[in-house]
Amino acid sequence: MRMSTGMRRTLAVAAVAAAVAAMPAACGEGEASDAAAPPSAAAPSVAPASAAASATPATGGTTRAIPSSIPDAAFLQAGDVPGKAKEKPRRLGPGDQELPEFCDADYDQGAAVGIRATQSVFFAGPDDPAESTPKAAVYEDVLVFQGDAATTFMSDLRAAVQGCAVQKEESGVTVKNYLRGEIGAGDESVLIERTRPATDDAGEPVGGGALHHLYWTATRVGDSVAVVSNTGWESVSAERADTVHLGGKAAARLAAWRG
Repeated sequence: MRMSTGMRRTLAVAAVAAAVAAMPAACGEGEASDAAAPPSAAAPSVAPASAAASATPATGGTTRAIPSSIPDAAFLQAGDVPGKAKEKPRRLGPGDQELPEFCDADYDQGAAVGIRATQSVFFAGPDDPAESTPKAAVYEDVLVFQGDAATTFMSDLRAAVQGCAVQKEESGVTVKNYLRGEIGAGDESVLIERTRPATDDAGEPVGGGALHHLYWTATRVGDSVAVVSNTGWESVSAERADTVHLGGKAAARLAAWRG
């Protein structure tokens, strides 16, 4: 059957319309444009935040294995004290010396501690006779953390001190806590001071508003932290300069082992 001119024109228009309908959507429509883009133009893939954090913890690099023990060389040595050590440093048992308390703040990251050990050392002044009593008792904790918990420990410790400017101890004595800045050691550090009303050797208050001082330093090296406690001796206050010296030596020992 012969088609009229009008019928041929109608079929041509229909064919064009069908071809247009079969074409991909215009580039202004986002999904069709992305699907048509060549591989080189596709957006780069981004790992989930949790995966990135586990691969590169805040301590830098990949997570290190937790050691099975902490060597004596990672702790302060007799020659590190600002004076004369009364005896060789002594390793303490678990729980013999607790970390300082700041209004019951939970900052110690206990579940993330891979290994921890504690040591004590007593020292006298550089010019004190051999039979003299110690100038100060010093306790040091070395903690190795899992992942980036060492960084969290440091930030939570600062927050704990800031949130506990005044506290009452079990003895009923009111003490005050202060953040005293950094000591310029390790990857980061903090110096903490605590004051209380001074007493004499018999425990009687000393008049005139005198204060007794003790100090802590905490220094982080990678995934590890050294916490040094300088308590002074009985009614004699600890000295800030001694504590900064000890904190710097502790950081150097930690870095030589774990840095």
